Amino acid sequence: MLVLVNAVSFVVVTLWSLLTQIIFNTIACTFALLLQCLKGSSEGTLGIFQIFSECIKACFGFILELVFKLLSSLVSKVFDIVIERATESLTSSFTTSTELIEKLKTALEGPVNEALPKLFEALLNMAINMVKELWKNYNGAKMLVS
Repeated sequence: MLVLVNAVSFVVVTLWSLLTQIIFNTIACTFALLLQCLKGSSEGTLGIFQIFSECIKACFGFILELVFKLLSSLVSKVFDIVIERATESLTSSFTTSTELIEKLKTALEGPVNEALPKLFEALLNMAINMVKELWKNYNGAKMLVS
């Protein structure tokens, strides 16, 4: 992942450097030509300035469009990678959870099957003792009333 980021960063910086070098060299040459043209008529100079401003606008528009497309593509790729990793993680987590539940179920089958009869026997004894105590207390209260 780090190698991919470094490669993309290198390509972006190189393209940006090349593009800005072309733009700034063009601007410098244009200024030099404009200064030479200023020696001439003012109408010609105004036309050159208008052409120069249109060229600069077109260059910056192209640069901004290129940068926007590059950033949107980069963000799209990052989201695709994040979604892919999250899906893989959820799938592996689900698989691991399913395996763990199956192992827990298998491990608990023996002890639960052994403990259930003892549990029911203890509950039955408790219910019988409760009924015996209830009957004993009823008879004791009945003797007090009589």
